[in-house]
Amino acid sequence: MIAIIMKNICTVFGLGNFTKMPGTLGSIAGVFLGFILLSFLSIQLVIVFFIFLLALSLYAIKIYQKQVGKSDKSEIIVDEVLGQLLVLMFVELEFLQFFYAFILFRFFDILKIFPANIIDKKYSDHYGVIFDDIIAAIQALMVIFIFKFAYGKFF
Repeated sequence: MIAIIMKNICTVFGLGNFTKMPGTLGSIAGVFLGFILLSFLSIQLVIVFFIFLLALSLYAIKIYQKQVGKSDKSEIIVDEVLGQLLVLMFVELEFLQFFYAFILFRFFDILKIFPANIIDKKYSDHYGVIFDDIIAAIQALMVIFIFKFAYGKFF
Protein backbone atom coordinates (compact mmCIF):
# COMPACT_ATOMS: atom_id res chain seq x y z
CA MET A 1 0.00 0.00 0.00
CA ILE A 2 2.76 2.47 0.94
CA ALA A 3 4.61 1.66 -2.30
CA ILE A 4 1.53 2.61 -4.34
CA ILE A 5 1.17 5.89 -2.47
CA MET A 6 4.85 6.72 -3.00
CA LYS A 7 4.59 5.89 -6.72
CA ASN A 8 1.53 8.14 -7.04
CA ILE A 9 3.38 11.00 -5.36
CA CYS A 10 6.48 10.55 -7.53
CA THR A 11 4.55 10.25 -10.79
CA VAL A 12 1.94 12.85 -9.78
CA PHE A 13 -0.82 10.25 -9.89
CA GLY A 14 0.47 8.59 -13.05
CA LEU A 15 0.99 11.74 -15.10
CA GLY A 16 4.70 10.94 -15.29
CA ASN A 17 3.96 7.65 -17.05
CA PHE A 18 3.17 9.47 -20.30
CA THR A 19 6.07 8.78 -22.64
CA LYS A 20 6.07 12.19 -24.32
CA MET A 21 7.39 15.15 -22.30
CA PRO A 22 6.74 13.92 -18.75
CA GLY A 23 8.79 16.79 -17.28
CA THR A 24 6.75 19.37 -19.12
CA LEU A 25 3.56 17.68 -17.94
CA GLY A 26 4.89 17.87 -14.39
CA SER A 27 5.59 21.58 -14.81
CA ILE A 28 2.08 22.14 -16.19
CA ALA A 29 0.69 20.30 -13.16
CA GLY A 30 2.82 22.63 -11.03
CA VAL A 31 1.32 25.66 -12.76
CA PHE A 32 -2.21 24.44 -12.06
CA LEU A 33 -1.35 23.60 -8.46
CA GLY A 34 0.35 26.95 -8.02
CA PHE A 35 -2.62 28.81 -9.46
CA ILE A 36 -5.04 27.04 -7.13
CA LEU A 37 -2.86 27.46 -4.03
CA LEU A 38 -1.98 31.10 -4.71
CA SER A 39 -5.61 31.94 -5.52
CA PHE A 40 -7.03 30.61 -2.28
CA LEU A 41 -4.23 30.59 0.31
CA SER A 42 -1.93 33.20 1.78
CA ILE A 43 1.69 33.12 0.65
CA GLN A 44 2.66 31.93 4.14
CA LEU A 45 0.43 28.86 3.80
CA VAL A 46 1.75 28.21 0.30
CA ILE A 47 5.30 28.25 1.68
CA VAL A 48 4.30 25.80 4.43
CA PHE A 49 2.65 23.57 1.80
CA PHE A 50 5.80 23.77 -0.37
CA ILE A 51 8.03 22.71 2.54
CA PHE A 52 5.66 19.85 3.39
CA LEU A 53 5.55 18.71 -0.26
CA LEU A 54 9.34 18.96 -0.48
CA ALA A 55 9.82 16.72 2.57
CA LEU A 56 7.14 14.28 1.42
CA SER A 57 8.65 14.15 -2.08
CA LEU A 58 12.15 13.44 -0.80
CA TYR A 59 10.78 10.50 1.20
CA ALA A 60 8.56 9.26 -1.64
CA ILE A 61 11.39 9.37 -4.19
CA LYS A 62 13.71 7.51 -1.83
CA ILE A 63 11.14 4.73 -1.37
CA TYR A 64 10.20 4.63 -5.07
CA GLN A 65 13.83 4.45 -6.21
CA LYS A 66 14.40 1.45 -3.94
CA GLN A 67 11.23 -0.16 -5.27
CA VAL A 68 12.06 0.19 -8.97
CA GLY A 69 15.81 -0.16 -8.63
CA LYS A 70 16.72 2.88 -10.68
CA SER A 71 17.80 6.38 -9.87
CA ASP A 72 16.35 9.41 -11.67
CA LYS A 73 13.64 7.83 -13.77
CA SER A 74 11.75 10.03 -16.21
CA GLU A 75 8.39 9.18 -14.68
CA ILE A 76 9.38 10.92 -11.43
CA ILE A 77 7.92 14.37 -12.05
CA VAL A 78 7.07 15.63 -8.58
CA ASP A 79 10.40 17.48 -8.73
CA GLU A 80 9.08 19.52 -11.68
CA VAL A 81 5.96 20.34 -9.69
CA LEU A 82 8.11 21.58 -6.81
CA GLY A 83 10.43 23.62 -9.02
CA GLN A 84 7.56 25.22 -10.87
CA LEU A 85 5.72 25.99 -7.64
CA LEU A 86 8.83 27.64 -6.20
CA VAL A 87 9.06 30.00 -9.18
CA LEU A 88 5.34 30.83 -9.11
CA MET A 89 5.51 31.92 -5.47
CA PHE A 90 7.46 34.98 -6.62
CA VAL A 91 5.32 36.22 -9.50
CA GLU A 92 1.96 37.96 -9.64
CA LEU A 93 -1.19 35.94 -10.16
CA GLU A 94 -1.44 36.95 -13.85
CA PHE A 95 -1.51 34.78 -16.95
CA LEU A 96 1.56 36.29 -18.67
CA GLN A 97 3.67 36.12 -15.54
CA PHE A 98 2.69 32.49 -14.99
CA PHE A 99 3.38 31.71 -18.65
CA TYR A 100 6.85 33.28 -18.66
CA ALA A 101 7.65 31.74 -15.28
CA PHE A 102 6.75 28.35 -16.79
CA ILE A 103 8.95 28.98 -19.87
CA LEU A 104 11.91 30.15 -17.77
CA PHE A 105 11.72 27.19 -15.41
CA ARG A 106 11.49 24.69 -18.29
CA PHE A 107 14.41 26.42 -20.04
CA PHE A 108 16.70 26.09 -17.03
CA ASP A 109 15.41 22.63 -16.12
CA ILE A 110 16.05 21.25 -19.60
CA LEU A 111 19.45 22.91 -20.12
CA LYS A 112 20.74 22.08 -16.63
CA ILE A 113 23.11 25.04 -16.43
CA PHE A 114 25.82 24.97 -13.75
CA PRO A 115 25.45 24.02 -10.90
CA ALA A 116 22.30 22.03 -11.79
CA ASN A 117 24.30 19.92 -14.25
CA ILE A 118 26.75 18.89 -11.52
CA ILE A 119 23.96 17.84 -9.18
CA ASP A 120 22.19 16.01 -12.00
CA LYS A 121 25.34 14.04 -12.88
CA LYS A 122 26.81 13.38 -9.43
CA TYR A 123 23.69 12.75 -7.37
CA SER A 124 21.09 10.34 -8.69
CA ASP A 125 19.49 9.74 -5.32
CA HIS A 126 16.36 11.47 -4.03
CA TYR A 127 18.33 14.63 -3.19
CA GLY A 128 19.74 14.89 -6.70
CA VAL A 129 16.34 14.31 -8.29
CA ILE A 130 14.81 17.21 -6.36
CA PHE A 131 17.64 19.70 -6.02
CA ASP A 132 18.61 20.05 -9.68
CA ASP A 133 15.06 21.30 -10.21
CA ILE A 134 15.28 23.60 -7.19
CA ILE A 135 18.43 25.10 -8.69
CA ALA A 136 16.68 25.49 -12.07
CA ALA A 137 13.90 27.30 -10.21
CA ILE A 138 16.41 29.59 -8.51
CA GLN A 139 18.02 30.34 -11.87
CA ALA A 140 14.61 31.21 -13.32
CA LEU A 141 13.95 33.41 -10.29
CA MET A 142 17.23 35.24 -10.86
CA VAL A 143 16.02 36.22 -14.34
CA ILE A 144 12.65 37.26 -12.92
CA PHE A 145 14.31 39.39 -10.23
CA ILE A 146 16.56 41.04 -12.83
CA PHE A 147 13.45 41.96 -14.83
CA LYS A 148 11.74 43.26 -11.70
CA PHE A 149 14.80 45.33 -10.75
CA ALA A 150 15.39 46.71 -14.24
CA TYR A 151 11.79 47.37 -15.28
CA GLY A 152 9.90 47.54 -11.98
CA LYS A 153 7.90 44.40 -12.79
CA PHE A 154 8.14 41.01 -14.44
CA PHE A 155 6.10 41.38 -17.64
